[in-house]
Amino acid sequence: MRSLAVLLIAFGASLLASLSGGSSSMITTPAWVSLGVAFPVAVASDKIAGMFWTVSAARTYLANIAVDRRVLMGMGIAGLVGAFAGAVIGTSVNEVLLRRGAGVLILIAIVASMRPARQPASPSARHPSSLVGFPLGLYEGLLGSGNGILTSAILMRTRGFDLPTALGHYYALAALWCALAAGVYFARGAIDWQLALPATIGALAGGTLGARIGRKAGSKLIRPLFILAGLVLASRLIIA
Repeated sequence: MRSLAVLLIAFGASLLASLSGGSSSMITTPAWVSLGVAFPVAVASDKIAGMFWTVSAARTYLANIAVDRRVLMGMGIAGLVGAFAGAVIGTSVNEVLLRRGAGVLILIAIVASMRPARQPASPSARHPSSLVGFPLGLYEGLLGSGNGILTSAILMRTRGFDLPTALGHYYALAALWCALAAGVYFARGAIDWQLALPATIGALAGGTLGARIGRKAGSKLIRPLFILAGLVLASRLIIA
């Protein structure tokens, strides 16, 4: 019964996350902790699930779209360094302060994303600094709640992406960062496969379905969900 419950929770969380850019871990991590799992183990399970469902979501959102490989390479490599550091730090930081700081950043990102995106004047300014990937990857390795909203907002402002394209690029980055973070958690012994396996199966199914719905519906559907998820998530993080 526990495995079925884990699968269903992971399915629903990833379905909503892949549609909106919100956080599946904001639902799943507290759920796993409520089952008696230690916080690092709960985070590790979400990273394992994340490295699979984000690949599927990225492929769906970026199908038949010119992928910005320069952004993926630059931010991806810098983010891998950050994800490693975040996973090593683990729970040694004050989790409450981390959540509240993330909530403030998400609110800022939501406000920025509501303004019309403008194409930068010069081609050299079209790409966000690769170094931006480091703090985003660091946060992905530590917690990750709302990272899709933060990263997508940055890509929409700097690259002029529409929301589905920005989400697709984020999920491609997140797959790399989650994979490295999961490896670090595994090396440190913070893995419960009886939790991670059903969570991964449910998340993969939910993330794939959500991305297909989001890609077909486009920004008209997912932009309101993106804003709503960001506001709800930020509020929960700040008052946690």
